[in-house]
Amino acid sequence: MTTSRPDGDRPWAQIDSHKLFAPPSYRGAVQRQQVLAPILVDPALRAVVFHAPAGHGKSTLLQQAKSTCESQGRITGWLSFDEADNDMRRFTHHLDALLRQVCNTVEAYTDAQGSAHQARRRLAEMVTARLLRLDAPVALFFDEFQALSNPAILGFFRELIERLPEPITVFIGSRAMPELGLSRLLVRGHARLLHAEQLQFTQQEAAQFFADARDLAIRDDEIEAIHRQTEGWPAALQLYRLSLANPALRQSLGDLSAYRPRELAEYLADNVLDLQTPRVRSFLLRTSLLTRLSAPLCDALLGWQDSQSILLFLERSGLFLRNLDSDLRWFRYHTLFSGFLQEQLRQSDPQQLRELHVRAAHWYHAHGLHEEAMHHAVEAGEFAFAASVMNLWSMRLVAEGHLFTVERWYDRLPLDEVGQHPDLVIKVSWALGFLRRRRKLQPLVDLLDAAEAQSSNEETKSRSAVVRSMLALVVDDVPGAFDLVHKIPVRAQDPDAFHAFELGAACNVRAFCSSAAGDYEAAREVLVLARAYNEKGQARFSGGYTQGVIGVNLLVQGELLEAMERFRAGLAEHESSDQSVSSAALVSCYLMALYDADDLAAVVALFTQYHDIIRDGVLPDFVITAYRSIARAHEALGHSSKASELLDEAESIAHLAGWPRLLYAVEWERVRRYLLRGEVDRAQLIASRIAKNPGFSLPEGTLLFSQDSEDETISRIRLAIHRGEADAALGLLANELASAQRQGRVRRLIKLLVLEALAYQRRGNSKPASRSLRRALQLAEPLGFIRCFLEEGDRLKELLGEIYPSLQDPANHSAAADAGLHRFASRLLGRVGGLTAPAVVPGKLVAADSLTDSERNILSFLARGASNKEMANRLFVSENTVKFHLKNIYSKLDAGSRLQAINTARRMGLV
Repeated sequence: MTTSRPDGDRPWAQIDSHKLFAPPSYRGAVQRQQVLAPILVDPALRAVVFHAPAGHGKSTLLQQAKSTCESQGRITGWLSFDEADNDMRRFTHHLDALLRQVCNTVEAYTDAQGSAHQARRRLAEMVTARLLRLDAPVALFFDEFQALSNPAILGFFRELIERLPEPITVFIGSRAMPELGLSRLLVRGHARLLHAEQLQFTQQEAAQFFADARDLAIRDDEIEAIHRQTEGWPAALQLYRLSLANPALRQSLGDLSAYRPRELAEYLADNVLDLQTPRVRSFLLRTSLLTRLSAPLCDALLGWQDSQSILLFLERSGLFLRNLDSDLRWFRYHTLFSGFLQEQLRQSDPQQLRELHVRAAHWYHAHGLHEEAMHHAVEAGEFAFAASVMNLWSMRLVAEGHLFTVERWYDRLPLDEVGQHPDLVIKVSWALGFLRRRRKLQPLVDLLDAAEAQSSNEETKSRSAVVRSMLALVVDDVPGAFDLVHKIPVRAQDPDAFHAFELGAACNVRAFCSSAAGDYEAAREVLVLARAYNEKGQARFSGGYTQGVIGVNLLVQGELLEAMERFRAGLAEHESSDQSVSSAALVSCYLMALYDADDLAAVVALFTQYHDIIRDGVLPDFVITAYRSIARAHEALGHSSKASELLDEAESIAHLAGWPRLLYAVEWERVRRYLLRGEVDRAQLIASRIAKNPGFSLPEGTLLFSQDSEDETISRIRLAIHRGEADAALGLLANELASAQRQGRVRRLIKLLVLEALAYQRRGNSKPASRSLRRALQLAEPLGFIRCFLEEGDRLKELLGEIYPSLQDPANHSAAADAGLHRFASRLLGRVGGLTAPAVVPGKLVAADSLTDSERNILSFLARGASNKEMANRLFVSENTVKFHLKNIYSKLDAGSRLQAINTARRMGLV
């Protein structure tokens, strides 16, 4: 059964509830205590994997383990997978449903954090945290694990299993060996891996299995022969038990020894089929193509009215059918048996098999079950119908960010059928564009060209232009994107949901363009329109980009604190669903703001959480911003090798994606690092090899947000300063300062003033150096910009130390203003280890002003008595991040314990 549920104001999420039910325990089933007992009494185990081909009883073992765990007082949960679960969004929806069921809670989906798409560590921490709240041992059971191939999902399970504390165990059944990195856990004794030979029935278990079939009166020598021939394969034993009513088969037991087990299974299945009545045999053959069965579906397929009674009869008879839900509405054949039946039908009546697929496709489509409708339509070769289903379904898939699902089904459709639906061409282009599938995209671009040339409809041309503008950004053709988007009418009366999504995306590009040109008010206006369209189209995909560009538009104007509030609010909204390429874009911008504010721990935690989707699913400027911020954060924290590793990764992305600008940014970042280490010659050598202005040039005065405070000009100014070429640096600075001032680029202006101060210092002009630095401090202090000073290294530290005493002299400046600048300079010097005198300003002011926003949040929870775990859950961070912040708080407040920190904070009026 498929259900939907609302999560706040986000679009409704489909949950296949049958995936959350374990198979029932059948009367007469052999209890596999010999296999399970050593596992279920070992408290050290974090993961148990049953790995074997179909028919080895993995699901039954999992079910029995689940029942035993429940009898031991453990809380249990079950989730079966299928191929569609490789879409991260679908996977995380079902994972959240599992947690809700296990935790018996209806808590806001926000607490699940991570149910999203691709954020392995954060998601693993969230799952563990929610389970630990139960204060009881937990066992989670995952069946059909071989269906999962998405590296991000497998990575999540690796993280989860690695982190699981002692009261929690994961049980996995899989036909393929899961890529979970179990080696270390196996060596430590924290994991157990059981292969096919360990799951086979012993002869004693085989005897117990046949003992229930008293009407067969089977002899010990027959059991021995059957066990030998089947090699203890549970499915083959069941087939034997079903078919021994045939005297001929029983007499031929000795003659079957030449069969391999799988051949024997096919022979036995054929025999079982022959034992059924014609009506049951017809039902089995003609419904075998269904991945899951229900009575209404089977009735529609066969033209019958009694399918429910037949399904219940098959289940009771042990004919390889199990129910999938407690209401006995959905059922499923054993894979081995259904495969045999389908092959029988394919050989005897291929045309009927095709017709049955067609009927199933139409039934599923009529009931809104598009995944199954696509499967059966494609299997029937009904590609025209499949394309029409895909055209309808992909409206939601694209708007909600299910891009991998779009790609998966597009790959199974002929291009000419896709081309019959211009709307579908556009929708698939969105998905493949953001997945960076350049090779696959080109045929679709050709179709867009042809459709646009043949159409006189302005709306069609406009829609084509929207997706083209986005594709231009994907291939880093920014001028082409800007040129296209200005030709698109972005105001429309009552657009449908998908067109609203498209218009929201077009508004994002236009706002990106306006902000780059310095027209911030125009950007703001069009972003308001974008938000309205996103809400109309329930488009979280473009909504994340809208939130990111809103914050960036504020940030370049210097409104750091307001930008951070917008980013926080946007992230909370997107985390109430999951992580996707949209949230990755938002996070990339947020990382830049967090870095500017010197909240380095938050930068590291957030990038770690969203690493995979930032790496794989956002546009060039967002990737540049994210990787530059995280590399600098690690460098500032003393993790130089990690910073180098991340820059190497960004360089690899640049080569694979064909983004010369990203490569260019990485190379200049390496120049900056060598300059700050004092390796000027090496920095100059790298700089001399960097091509100038790769890719494209923009109109004068246009500056993309990734270039706002670090572009080629700023890099060359810094290089000139370190090489002692102060006059050259000042010459470049003059034009840049005037332009930044004229366009209101406050963030860039602060950086340029810092560099101007360093250039004057290098030339020996202390007064203009002091004047420029003071102006930079005056701009930055009320706005909260920190790293633009600290990231310039020892030269800035030295200059700041020189002007620091003058900030205390009220004879030259306003005492109130100087107090603020003095506290700000104290904070900066304290961060770089340049403040040696403790009594320059009151300690209260230094400590209070030195707390980051994250530390203030932690402090407020601390004062309310929250535990580390509670703070981590409320702030959506790991407990290690909380501990990191607490350590900093204790240091800044000169406290040795929680109580001392709380008392000090209260005396200072901080809480």
